[in-house]
Amino acid sequence: MPESEELTMETFLQMAAVQGVDTSDPEHTAELYASVKDIMATVKELRKLDLGEIEPANIFSPKDS
Repeated sequence: MPESEELTMETFLQMAAVQGVDTSDPEHTAELYASVKDIMATVKELRKLDLGEIEPANIFSPKDS
């Protein structure tokens, strides 16, 4: 999907069907749709970051169990 295109409910429902998501509950489906749109907006902002000169962190710190 091109970056400038808005995710429509129709497209969301098609993607959900392909992934096997149950969309029979309209309230829950609307909540999922809103969450996915929020995530996509965040990802769009993250893609704008210029990280070309940043080295990846090579540190692994597992949480204490």
